[in-house]
Amino acid sequence: MSTIDATLSMLEAMPEDARIRVMEFTQKLFVSKKPANPYTPLSQDQILSDLAESRQQIEEGRVRLMEEALDEIEKRYGFV
Repeated sequence: MSTIDATLSMLEAMPEDARIRVMEFTQKLFVSKKPANPYTPLSQDQILSDLAESRQQIEEGRVRLMEEALDEIEKRYGFV
């Protein structure tokens, strides 16, 4: 399944009010004076700092299995 097919499938499964919110958000991206990408470029120092923090969290056991995280996202946004 292509990305567009998967996206259309998700949109078709959404309730009407959720589809309207997606449409409104998409329209805002096209008329916004801000760039569509909400992420600002990071410096090498910031990337290395974030990596060190992630490694520390792993050592402390503050991790989640990806499958569990995806299950939660699916439930939260009604993909189930």
